[in-house]
Amino acid sequence: MILHRTCLVGLAATALLAPLAGATGAWAQDPVQGTVGLDAQVAQVCVLGAPSPGALALGQISESSGARVGRLATIANQSIQLPGTFCNYAGAALAISASPLAVTGTTTQAGFVGSVDYTCTISAWGATSATVRTSAGSTSGVGSPSTSSAPKETDLTLVVSDFATASDSQLQPGSYLALVTITLGPDAGLAASGS
Repeated sequence: MILHRTCLVGLAATALLAPLAGATGAWAQDPVQGTVGLDAQVAQVCVLGAPSPGALALGQISESSGARVGRLATIANQSIQLPGTFCNYAGAALAISASPLAVTGTTTQAGFVGSVDYTCTISAWGATSATVRTSAGSTSGVGSPSTSSAPKETDLTLVVSDFATASDSQLQPGSYLALVTITLGPDAGLAASGS
């Protein structure tokens, strides 16, 4: 019996010592740490919103009656939206180049004009508007760019206005076409490309 009691006392003593050992930290391990680095990049990006409408259909541009028959009619200002345009960096420039509205596929007859000039303007990008005025003597006019001093996101509007001929002569009959190019990107890149 005594032997049996000694065993019970021994078990009881072991059970009492285990919580005390844990409380003093004699058997606990301190936490260990490691670090993992993450590396990423974001490229400089510009997005020019899709033009809406994608083309201007001006229709008949000469007067069909009255004292100015055959001469340039009054053409109202035209607008094209470029929604959701943005550059995620400062110093991005917006530039416009344009060709005159010119008769295609034929030589202009003496006494007639085959070219109509106009002005293109986009404001709301930089402190000044980007603008260009076409010239009958040049197949592509390059205007004044506009530079944003900060990253920017905005809806742009291209306004085409001030339609005029070099002289107030009658217009050569035929189809007239023009091309307007809008460029958005680093200011240095625009200068290098001639835009």
